[in-house]
Amino acid sequence: MLIAALAALLTPQAAPHPSALEPYSPPAIRPFEPGSDFGRETAEGDGAGLSHRPPLAAPVTVDAYDGAYEVTPTDVEIAYDQGVTSAELRADQTAGPLNGVWRIRDADGRTLYDIVLMDHGVGPVEGGWRSRRGRGGAVSDGRTLTLEDGGGVVTLERSQAGWRGSLTVDGRTRPVTITRPD
Repeated sequence: MLIAALAALLTPQAAPHPSALEPYSPPAIRPFEPGSDFGRETAEGDGAGLSHRPPLAAPVTVDAYDGAYEVTPTDVEIAYDQGVTSAELRADQTAGPLNGVWRIRDADGRTLYDIVLMDHGVGPVEGGWRSRRGRGGAVSDGRTLTLEDGGGVVTLERSQAGWRGSLTVDGRTRPVTITRPD
């Protein structure tokens, strides 16, 4: 029993993932959360109309379509869509420069990796990558991008088209560009 406990203490432990080093904190921009009276307000003016459409009796062909099959959205649907759009715009305004979908290409223009990064503007940048060789997680501190699970390390330098740098995998280094997909 004592030997097993000592062996457990002496066995090297894997370093925790960078995302596990910080405690959870709620996002600075909360998602759209409607108030308690949302949907219970009565429509004013000529906003009260059909709230649902009658069922279709037969398939509608493109040639017969005249736009009468949709109903005007209700005030509740309009308010909800506006709230979601507003929350999305506020979240986009606080995002950092690495936020989004990127493609890493070599000097010949061949795609090496597709990556998706979540950059909140503060703290570590996290995401994932995939290539023909596999896939894994990705972490960045703004100067380097580590493609975990054997993907390599990319040094980052701003350029007009996005980012550029050098990719090091298995001791081999080569220049790369990091741009938004076409």
